[in-house]
Amino acid sequence: MPAKSNASIAKSVCRMCLSSCGIDAHVENGKLVRVSAMKEHPIHRLCVKATVIPDWLYSSRRAIHPLKKVNGEWQETSWDDALGIIAEKLGDIKADYGAKSLVVHLGEPLVGTAVPRLAVRFCSLFGTPNYTSGASLCFAARGIGHGLSINRRMFPLAPSYAETRCVVVWGRNPEQSKIGEEADVLAAQKRGAKLIVVYPRATSLAKKADLHIQVKPGTDCLLALSLMQVIIAEELYDKDFVDRWTFGFDKLKKHVRSYSPEAVAGITGVTAAKIRQFARMYATTKPAAITQGVSLDHCVNGVQNSRAISVLVAITGNLDIAGGNTYDFPLPQTSLRVKGRVKVDEAIGAQYPIFNKFVSETSAMPVTDAILTGKPYPVKALIVQGCNPALTWPDSDKVRRAFERLDLLVVSDLFLTETAEMADVFLPAAAFLEGRLIMDYATKGIPLIIMGQKAVEPPGECKEDWQLWSELGKKMGYADYFPWRDTDELFAYLLKPSGITLEQLEQNPGGIFYGDYDHRRKYEEVGFDTPSGKVEIFSPTLAAYGYDPLPTFTPMAKPSDDYPFTLISGTRTMAYTHSQYRDIARLKRLTPEPLVEINPEPARELGIADGEMVIVESARGSITLKARITPDVPPTVLSLQHGWKEANANLLTDNKPDDPISGYPAFKTTPCQVKKTG
Repeated sequence: MPAKSNASIAKSVCRMCLSSCGIDAHVENGKLVRVSAMKEHPIHRLCVKATVIPDWLYSSRRAIHPLKKVNGEWQETSWDDALGIIAEKLGDIKADYGAKSLVVHLGEPLVGTAVPRLAVRFCSLFGTPNYTSGASLCFAARGIGHGLSINRRMFPLAPSYAETRCVVVWGRNPEQSKIGEEADVLAAQKRGAKLIVVYPRATSLAKKADLHIQVKPGTDCLLALSLMQVIIAEELYDKDFVDRWTFGFDKLKKHVRSYSPEAVAGITGVTAAKIRQFARMYATTKPAAITQGVSLDHCVNGVQNSRAISVLVAITGNLDIAGGNTYDFPLPQTSLRVKGRVKVDEAIGAQYPIFNKFVSETSAMPVTDAILTGKPYPVKALIVQGCNPALTWPDSDKVRRAFERLDLLVVSDLFLTETAEMADVFLPAAAFLEGRLIMDYATKGIPLIIMGQKAVEPPGECKEDWQLWSELGKKMGYADYFPWRDTDELFAYLLKPSGITLEQLEQNPGGIFYGDYDHRRKYEEVGFDTPSGKVEIFSPTLAAYGYDPLPTFTPMAKPSDDYPFTLISGTRTMAYTHSQYRDIARLKRLTPEPLVEINPEPARELGIADGEMVIVESARGSITLKARITPDVPPTVLSLQHGWKEANANLLTDNKPDDPISGYPAFKTTPCQVKKTG
């Protein structure tokens, strides 16, 4: 008789993207064989990326041993030797240039785990204020915008779909980026809710909408101000909420008078009639929910876009109600920051004080300039964990030139990425199913914490991400600050203030709700977490730092004769997350190559045929890729994905101009041109 298979199921969280869906990891004889949805988890609509986790985990390209560069070539080494090299080099750099010459950068996949807390502790002990993360490009601008109005703890508003009668999908394409949310939106529409999509491209969801607002890239704040003008002028706002719970409404009322639909139609590309229809539909169809995408962050008005949306939610009375937009506070956890060791106003990103104040870290966007210029001080060492800035940061040519000038570049990842290939030392990382993880879903509007179980052992010498900081800390002489012997000890320490134990999480694989999910209008009991205790339409905090205290539109760079198109870079595809997964065959079949989307009208004028190779060029550089001719993009817009090394969108982008509050680059408004090759 054949031997029985040793089969088990581990309950965990998918981290192939930031949706963090619940998964059942099916293991046979110590190997992951497939993944299915965890029905106990409130988010469990899996996309195609979850189905290929075994392909990703067991890829032949996986790097499973520490590596060091010797005469420009990789050489396998031990963790002890690799960490010794790093510790010695960091010590020399600190002695020669000071502690601030070290920058640490963590990628988005690590957000929500224990890793950022340990990295922050390491930076505190070393003496550098230059801890940075994926927040420098994602999530934080929205959190700041909403936080300035509503909640200083920077957890942005989340849409509530169960009882909504109107959904506004603004700057997002959930069909390709968040299929669980797309299903929620379509279910609400099927129940009778109105659907409004605000997006330059005619996505499949936009084509199903009651109203598609095809706004010009970068003008969303202006559109929102015009909506407010209509809502206020026609007295469609919630007078009781505004009178009792807002600060600065009278100033807003005066501020928006000049933003009539007729005044903004030409700039936004949306007719005055459509703007009025949008305003009336949203303000009178209650409750109404707005979901916004990261594309609103990537322009010079990024924070002000989110400020404007938070004000729209508030003045219409759709704040913290079922079917509107809600917010929750994260579960208390132990801070690992060693206080008094560093000053954030000495960080490289000190020119973004609001970002530093709200995010409790600094922006990574000034790092390349600091390396190249030595200002405000030299940067000589960079540790990158779970991120590929060579492809994902703006102006990739500058990024490469900067990284080549470092005295020490350390990368920890699962694969030898484009950034890792430039490193002096590479440290192999364990995947999310090769260890435990803790996820708090407060950022998604759900007061839920879950512990993902370990499914399989990591291959070779791969270590969990937190171990890098613990072991490097010990090498640097900080052993007393890293006392945890294993993951369970660390997690128990972090969870202590919450009152939730590891045993409770193990007994509840779908997670534990630590707040009353259905209890809304929290402000009626405790007010809002702002200096005034009200929704701050007028922000004294922004005013104190010299920024516009009311949501205000700043014109973007205009197209010119040389660069007549506006480039939207970073268009999402379900197959990939940023620069990841392009070597997985099953995903490559879905999106096999980079394409630039061009409207048929300019394509005819330029003699460009569908599938033809073209050159897309900006003031920064150029790339060559295939054209996709489609009426889904407006005639003045080009759209392309990022993350392709063979057609790297960030050879075209720049980190200036940027959002003056968050420092976010204008990925969605780059002036460019397109032409035939040859």
